[in-house]
Amino acid sequence: MKTTIKAAGAIILSGLLLTGCSGQTKASQAKPSVEPQLTLLTRQVRSLYADSKYEMPAKDLSKVGLTKADNQKAKVYKLRGELSKAQQKTFKVNQQQLTAAKRILSVQDTLNVQLGKDQVLKDENLKVQDLNTDFTYLKKNKAMFAKTIQGKIELLNNEVKAVSLIKAAVAGDPDQGKIDQARDAINAVNVKAFKEKYLPQLDEAIKKLPKDQQTEQAKKQAAAGDPQQASIAQAAASSSSSVTVASSQGTTQAAAANNTTSTGAGVQNSAGGSSNSGASNNGGSAVQPSSSKVLGVQFISQEAAGAPMGCEAASALEALHYKGHAAGHNLATFLKTMPIAANRNPYQGFGGTPYAVVDGVYQSIFPSAFTPWVSQFGGVSNISGSSLDGIISQVAAGNPVVAWVTLNYQGPQWHHYDWGNGIDNAHVVTVDGYNDSSMHIVDPENGSYWISKSAFNAAYSYMKFAVAVQ
Repeated sequence: MKTTIKAAGAIILSGLLLTGCSGQTKASQAKPSVEPQLTLLTRQVRSLYADSKYEMPAKDLSKVGLTKADNQKAKVYKLRGELSKAQQKTFKVNQQQLTAAKRILSVQDTLNVQLGKDQVLKDENLKVQDLNTDFTYLKKNKAMFAKTIQGKIELLNNEVKAVSLIKAAVAGDPDQGKIDQARDAINAVNVKAFKEKYLPQLDEAIKKLPKDQQTEQAKKQAAAGDPQQASIAQAAASSSSSVTVASSQGTTQAAAANNTTSTGAGVQNSAGGSSNSGASNNGGSAVQPSSSKVLGVQFISQEAAGAPMGCEAASALEALHYKGHAAGHNLATFLKTMPIAANRNPYQGFGGTPYAVVDGVYQSIFPSAFTPWVSQFGGVSNISGSSLDGIISQVAAGNPVVAWVTLNYQGPQWHHYDWGNGIDNAHVVTVDGYNDSSMHIVDPENGSYWISKSAFNAAYSYMKFAVAVQ
């Protein structure tokens, strides 16, 4: 009820609190229970994944689903003071899996947008730092999923690197070294559409070089697959072939005439009592490697076998399979046959494990132990110390060569170990081809590609370890 009080000419209203039928005041609105809110969040987070272990993302993972889960997480966060210890643990798991799902979607979107169906970089100014940060996180927290996209991550990084080197090659004064680096980077991508798009861009830089350098670079471009330079080279080869045929015909005719004269002279001399039979002795010469050859060794992924440090075994098996050996082995079973050095000395066996990176351990096996191991499966020859020509001779004879180089053909990172000095960024690949300017590599980490002879030889020459599989 209300009362009205008059005081000093003023009217004062005094409001009294009204009670309900029960005679009690109305209670404040009840807070939502934390349990159903947490349960809803858990259900929404699980829907972001294809399995209950949160290993692989759902096929329909989308920003809409992430937003719903994110909003629900905010509601539970406000009630965090009411969570029991068990509920706090569940909430923490939900937060972690939601964070991982966000990174998964971010990486997927970047790969889909930037590579597309043709696998060619769409944004030439793309910065890959955030992508690589997310991928590093996923390798640690979502290893199974990370393996499924590792190839695309590497491809995108290689394309970004190649485009950067192309820009450097075509800008400013012409430089053969920059052009070679850019071409090697394009070849490392090993995507036909990418090569067709970017190799011709180097032609403009080549035109600015001195004439003698232009000719050399044109050959390299043609060998790398530049369609414009290839057609020019083909026309030149056709013209050269015509000249060669004509010359050959003339030489043959001259030789025939000369042979007839010689034979006739022989007959005459024989009639005159000479001991000359008139037959000339054509001595044979050593067979030289052709100007280009690719054996076609099949790629074996060390990562697919869960062996990030298994490049030696993968390269060996690539070469063995090409020669028809070790047919009953895949990389997983072949790795089990590899000798492990108890003292971690790579000259005596593999140091450590090929299945994980171990700090402070040189995880490799050198030819002295590699050769007797691989010889159990097929013919091998330790050709360590050979020159580049020695490797080419083996490939020309049909023998792939396992070679110890540096990762990405960069400078060596030397480190001293108990057994001696080793290159921490060493890598092992299979050489299965060559042409006038490049070597063809089957890399168990990065696939098949061409690399310039100079870049390969520099990376190989630090150790000069090589084994031919015969």
